[in-house]
Order: sequence, then structure tokens, then C-alpha cells
Amino acid sequence: MKKLLFALVVLISITACNSNKKGFEISGSIKNSAGEMILLKEMRTNSLETVDSFEITELGEFSMSADLEIPNFYILEKDPNNYITLIINPGEKVKINADGESMMTDYDIKGSKDSELLKSYTSKLLSIIEELGMLSQTYRDSVQSPNISAIMQDLDRKSEELGNEMRDFTISFIEDNPESLASLMALYQQLAPRQYILDPMTDIEYYEKVDNSLYSLYPESEPVMTLHSHVTDLKERIKVEEARNSAVKTGTIPPDIALPTPDGDTIRLSSTKGKVVLLDFWAAWCGPCRKENPNLVTNYNKYKDKGFDIFQVSLDKDMESWVKGIKDDGLGAWHHVSDLKYWQSSVVPVYNIQGIPANFLLDRDGKIIATNLRGSDLGAKL
Repeated sequence: MKKLLFALVVLISITACNSNKKGFEISGSIKNSAGEMILLKEMRTNSLETVDSFEITELGEFSMSADLEIPNFYILEKDPNNYITLIINPGEKVKINADGESMMTDYDIKGSKDSELLKSYTSKLLSIIEELGMLSQTYRDSVQSPNISAIMQDLDRKSEELGNEMRDFTISFIEDNPESLASLMALYQQLAPRQYILDPMTDIEYYEKVDNSLYSLYPESEPVMTLHSHVTDLKERIKVEEARNSAVKTGTIPPDIALPTPDGDTIRLSSTKGKVVLLDFWAAWCGPCRKENPNLVTNYNKYKDKGFDIFQVSLDKDMESWVKGIKDDGLGAWHHVSDLKYWQSSVVPVYNIQGIPANFLLDRDGKIIATNLRGSDLGAKL
């Protein structure tokens, strides 16, 4: 859970620029922790640095302080499983009451608006994650049920609803608090490993909103500078992707392809001009591709005498697998090319291939007239 909530640890650091520090104070009580040490750690780029420590009194009380010029992220930690994440501003006097056995969820905080905001966000996130966990448990308990298909459909629907609920909450949170570092953290949260709530490419507007607000307020803050750099890179990636998409959209002549055949000869996609051509991207290791190949064979045999051809580009890794796939699936009647570089193939970025099978149907002038035709859709279009 710690990894989930604080994926930004590697991004977060603020470096003091001069000796005129305003500082802050944190005090309060932590029950079930008398005599134990409590640590205050500052989040740095690649580490957590302890800036103060205190032995909790017999009454459970503690008091700590540190220098600070601009808002920053901190962790108040009793042990690796009991900690509170804070966003502290210079001059704040923060009061915390917590249970030392469940600090992450069982605490009250006053005197730090941004820390209170962060708590409200993480509380919502934890509740959604808990509900998703219950759905997962229901699936595990039902895996042998004769009604598993219906159960899975219901669980998928509920899971999607929870994901949308957390997404909506995150967007509203960011729109209401673009000037808070809590929104910076919200940008990068996950419901599960690699399952981000927001997608940087499609949700760029929210990254820009937080970046514009925080960068104008704290341009010297390292996490803010990191976000600013990320947003700048995102904008450039989006421009590049839009340019690629415009090159392979319906009505355009796609970039030419010139790659080796299994025999070592090089042929070009442009050499097929004058026919209706299915430009198909596949690989022998791709199960869905292999399932679709019989459909290609059927349509090729049906329409080849009317000017239909197939130019198949493989993302295989080695010659033996590629050639065996062609033979086993009976694909030898049309054109095959590959540079055998897997996802590093030169065609992947040019055609913006995100997954395979993928295909483009070209008319006799070489223009794209349809994309990703599979099953009966290919025959209907032909």
C-alpha cells in the first residue's frame, strides 16, 4: 500500500536556496506508542531524509520542527507500516492525534490545509481500493461456480464503476485545488500497480492545470519543476503522436514500407499499388493474430482474382518462428516482410502500432479506406 500511495517519492524534493528559513512545527499525541521513536522525514528525489526525531512520552506526546522555505512533502513515521504523509507550508503549527498501530488511516490533523486535503484524497482512494479488493475476493470465491461468466460480468461492471468514481473524484479534487501539492500527488495515483487513475496522454488538461498553477507559485520547487518538465515532454509526445496519426488516417497514403522477405529480398508496400491491399501487422507469437489468419486466407482466396492482395508485416523475433507461422497457417500466397526486431521494428512508431493484430485496407491508389477490419467486417468491406 505504501508503494501505491507514494509513487511520487522518486519525484519529490525541495532544495533550500538560502539561510533565511521560516520553519514549521509539528506536535500532538500518538497513542499505543509510549517510549517509541517517531521520525520526521523529508521526501527527496531518490530518498527520505530524516530531519528530526522524538521519543514519544509516556503520555503519548511528541513535538518536532524543521526549517522550510516553500511547501514540501514529509512523512511522520513510527515504523515502515505506520506513517502519515504530510504537505507542510512554512510557518505552520501542525497538530496531529493518531493511533500508533494504524497511523495511515487513524489520525486527525489540524493547522495544515494541504495535509488535510491530502488526507481527504487518500481516504477516498483507500476506500475505493478496499472495495476493489472485495470484488477480487468475490471472484476468487466464485471461480468454481457454474455461473462464473455472469459473476465476472457483474464484477467487471462494478469494477468499472468504482474506477470511474475515483476518476471523477480525482478530477473534481484537482479542479478545486490546483494550487495545492496534494493535486500534484493526485495526478499520479494508482488503483493497482500500473493502473493509473489518470492517463497523462488523454488527461493532459489536468496535468497542465496543476502545472500552470504550481509553477507560477513555486518555480524553485523540485517536485513542481519535475511536473513542469513532465508536462513539457507530454505536450511534445502528443504533438508527435498526432503527426503520426495524421500520416496513417483514413484518406491518406501511408508511409512506404521496405523490408526483407523470408528469402532475403526487399519489397515495398508501394509496389502493390493498383490493387486493393490489406496491410496487416502480426506475429507468430501473437495468439489473436493466429486466430484471425484463417479469415485472411478465406478472403484472399475469395477476392484475389478481383485484385485483392495482402502485405503482411511481422513483429517476430526470429526467422524460424516467423517462417513456421506462415507455413502452419497457410499464408504463403501473399507478401511477407519483417526486420525481426519485435516491438523495436521500424514500422511500430511510423504506424503508431499499439497492439497486434492491426491492419489498414488500402484502395487501388494506395490510400487508407479502413482500419482494423477483422472477422466478418473484412469480408463485408471487400
